[in-house]
Amino acid sequence: ADLPAAAEIFERHIEAIGGQDAIDALQNRRITGTYSGVPFDYTARLQVWWERDGRYHQKVIEPGGLRYQLYANNGRTWMQIMDNEPAPILGSRHVEMMDTSDFLGEANYAERYKSMKTAAKAKADGMDVWVVQAITQLGRPHTLFFSVESGILQGTRVPVTSENGIREMTVKLYDYVDAGGVLYPSRIVQQFAGDTAKNEFRYTKIEVNAEDEHDYSVPAEIEQVFVELEQQAESGEAPAPASDG
Repeated sequence: ADLPAAAEIFERHIEAIGGQDAIDALQNRRITGTYSGVPFDYTARLQVWWERDGRYHQKVIEPGGLRYQLYANNGRTWMQIMDNEPAPILGSRHVEMMDTSDFLGEANYAERYKSMKTAAKAKADGMDVWVVQAITQLGRPHTLFFSVESGILQGTRVPVTSENGIREMTVKLYDYVDAGGVLYPSRIVQQFAGDTAKNEFRYTKIEVNAEDEHDYSVPAEIEQVFVELEQQAESGEAPAPASDG
């Protein structure tokens, strides 16, 4: 049977979540919720600040007091655990963080992916889905599952860096809610292939176009790391931040 073009499937998703005009009106998101999963023993509190241009800050605080934060700003990615010195996020993890911080997600498919194709019509959790295979500009493959009926993205499968090397992770999206005229998943479940353990994000509040000015500023020592890597890459001495070499 003839499969619809990948671009058609993405366009239908855009229409189904609220349409291009509503998406274009979004300037930022503020998310509060919970996270349960690795590396925490208990459900942690989650906050996300996120700007349309890709500036991103995620803060997770466990009841026991363990706190970690992830950041992205202008191609710089870093993390901070408790009050330790911030540490750069490099290699494959940098690629993953750049993916995470893409504010528009699949609505940005034309710029996000350098190649895409519809691979199949299949069943996922009893639902008919279109399966699209795409590769991001930084070379990370995504397999995306869109509902044939609603057109909305149901989940993705992506390679993720774990303690045991790079492994396939399935990310399932549930309970879409209206946030500023655009549907957004309020429950996200991640699971590594072959694992029973799951990581779960639950968003209890999603605000858009907030007035607050959040601080995403890049620490000087992080900026220096990325500048040096870029200079080395230009001179051919070393790989860019996105490579694992």
